[in-house]
Amino acid sequence: MERHRRQFSPSLLNRRAALGSAGAIAAVLGLGSRLDQTLAQEATPDALANHPIVGAWMVTTPAGPSLAVFFADGINIQGLPASQAGPLGVTFVGPQVGTWEPIDEHSVHFTGVQWHSDATGTLVGTVTIDGYPTVSADGQTLLDDNPESGPTIRDAAGTILDVLRGGPPVTAVRMGVGAPGFPATSPAASTPTT
Repeated sequence: MERHRRQFSPSLLNRRAALGSAGAIAAVLGLGSRLDQTLAQEATPDALANHPIVGAWMVTTPAGPSLAVFFADGINIQGLPASQAGPLGVTFVGPQVGTWEPIDEHSVHFTGVQWHSDATGTLVGTVTIDGYPTVSADGQTLLDDNPESGPTIRDAAGTILDVLRGGPPVTAVRMGVGAPGFPATSPAASTPTT
């Protein structure tokens, strides 16, 4: 099976945006250098549990908002919109499930997979996301602008249809109790009902 590798260009921005949350998740989890195999091999349970990536994140992307949770055991789950339009057509999307490992004290590499099905529930393909997020020094934000981050799109048989890498940067804010991560706004004026 031949593997295609594309670099970001303005025309690919529209294709990436069409991926909806797939491109979004890829981007949010993207800043950092290539995975250092030595550091990855030395990742102990304590290194995972104490990494600043652990927690819940509200992600802001060119394709819209999404959610990301990094667990202390190296598991990663992404919350995505239930449907999206993209190269597999308009599909229903399951959560993205994967794993992560530290690159250094602020950066990680993660890989996750999303299942895409049509309106009848038939599998039409998958999107695998590789990302390299970096957590800020204060541990409250993420930034992704790594040119190696992005989705690999496969059909239902597992044949690679496209590999997209790079793209506009994406950010995330750590979520907390009473602080879901939405931008600060003023409440809309309400209309009296009586």
